[in-house]
Amino acid sequence: MKGFKQLISLSSLLLATALSAQVPEIADEQLNDIAIVKPHPEYGAVIIYNPSICQQIGAACGFFRAHEYGHIALNHQYLHPSAYPAQREAEADRWAASNGIPQEILAAYYLFLNGGSSGDWQTYGNPQQRAQRLRLYAIDAGKWIGP
Repeated sequence: MKGFKQLISLSSLLLATALSAQVPEIADEQLNDIAIVKPHPEYGAVIIYNPSICQQIGAACGFFRAHEYGHIALNHQYLHPSAYPAQREAEADRWAASNGIPQEILAAYYLFLNGGSSGDWQTYGNPQQRAQRLRLYAIDAGKWIGP
């Protein structure tokens, strides 16, 4: 079973690397969110992030960008986050927790645990619930480095 998990982890890493090489990330100070994915005629999709918010939240920003890559890898339609059902957001969180950088996952966990997150509790759950889900996803993927 351990070898299978390592194979899945390696496959996920290769997919994440391929995605990040193909999908441009664009900084937009006017974005009223941390990060979103949008369709793009040339690249298929682009990830737009707010560098000011990212500076405020530090390493957790990497988790949010990984979450957007999750939407791409999972073939979700590129809609505004509030348009996604809760299941798709949870799937993107799971993908980010499975493919992201452990320090960024942990930073997002603490951000959520301390109440930082989207105010859309219907989609994401309250921040503490999201923190616990993220922790469980990361443990399951062998990416957890926190308590």
